[in-house]
Amino acid sequence: MTSGKTRPEAAQGKRDAAVAAEPVAVAAQPVAERDAAAVASESTAGQRDIKALAERVKARRKENGWTQADVAKKGGPSAGAISQIERCLIEEPAEDLLAKLDAALEWPSGTADGIVRGLVGAAS
Repeated sequence: MTSGKTRPEAAQGKRDAAVAAEPVAVAAQPVAERDAAAVASESTAGQRDIKALAERVKARRKENGWTQADVAKKGGPSAGAISQIERCLIEEPAEDLLAKLDAALEWPSGTADGIVRGLVGAAS
């Protein structure tokens, strides 16, 4: 018993079904997760490394026992902005925001910018 389709036609039908299912899988993923994943995957040479900044900001806060509000009170960006940074939601942080991070996190001037530009290594 055959379905009346030749093997190439049957294979094409399977490929079409698989392609049609792909957008559903992507759409089921929350937008914030897709955006964060896209930003994280773009940290190649010449592009801004937002994921590295997010990781370093959070690690610095944790090692000092600071909340996002504590960093804001120390002269950093608002707690909401810090939250967005740590979740990779600010793709192009302004120079003044990076300078505030340096001051509040007690980093040398230019550290946050260096992290974003890939000039400051993970151990710095």
